[in-house]
This record gives sequence, structure tokens and C-alpha cells, in this order.
Amino acid sequence: IGDHTVIGNQVNIQAGALIGTDAFYFKKINGSYHKWRSGGKVIINDHVEIGAGCTINRGVSGETIIGEGSKLDCQVHIAHGVVLGKNCLIAAQTGIAGKTIIGDNAVIYGQVGIAQNLMIGDNVLISAKSGVSKDLEGGKHYFGYPADEAREKYRELATLRSLASERKNGH
Repeated sequence: IGDHTVIGNQVNIQAGALIGTDAFYFKKINGSYHKWRSGGKVIINDHVEIGAGCTINRGVSGETIIGEGSKLDCQVHIAHGVVLGKNCLIAAQTGIAGKTIIGDNAVIYGQVGIAQNLMIGDNVLISAKSGVSKDLEGGKHYFGYPADEAREKYRELATLRSLASERKNGH
């Protein structure tokens, strides 16, 4: 647990978790990358569970926040400046890039990748292995790459299967 980390009450942090690490934040100057200082902090609110092997980076100039009651499975990466709402559930091998804001009660299944600087609404469900590259409206179920409303993605997949079947049968 690094400097500039604030941990609330009844927080469970499992083995191998790294909290308060520097942001992966570099600027290219004269053809080479130079590390920018992580001057922010990590705030973990009450009743949070952090699984083994998670990494939570400090903000560059602000805070990385894990909302009250949120649960992170093993091997979740929370980048610099991410704000995670209350009572979120995040499954293994999910990565959330810098400065993304996720609303309350989000459920994010395993191996989801979320790009930087996005707004994810309250009560969102993101299915496993989805790739989120744009803001997501709250109260909906998302799936796929790029992630879109699950119902629409399933229709697209059914249409593709139908086209493939027609082509295979010579129609």
C-alpha cells in the first residue's frame, strides 16, 4: 500500500494487491518517453473488497476513488483518476483506463476493457470480454466489441449467422 492512500472501515484487501502505485502516464519529448509524477491519491471507501493481485493507481493530479460497498475480484486494474461508484461489482481481469467515471451499482463481468475518459452510467451491466470505447447510458446491458446494447448486438450476431448459413447453402 503506497503513500497517499486512504482506506475506509471494514475494507478487505487480499494478498498481492498493489494500491497507490504510480500512474502509467508518460509524455513524449524529443523522441523518448518521460514519466509524469503521480501527485494524486487513492481513496478506498468503507465496506470494499479488493481481490488478490489487483492494481489501483494513484491519480496524476487528482484522486482515484473506489466507492463504498464495491467489490473487485482478483486481477482487476483501476488506472489513475478512475472514479468507481458505490456498490459496483467487477470481475477478474477487467481493466479500467484513466479518468473514467463509473456510476453506482455497475456490474462488470470478467475480461472487460474500458477506455480512458469515459462516463459509464448507474446500474449498467457489461458482459464478459466486452470492449468499451464510448460513454454508456445507465440502466442498460452492454455486450461485445465495441460494446453496445446487448439486445442489438445479439440481433447483429443472428443476422451474421443467417447470412453465413444462406451463403453456405448457395442462396
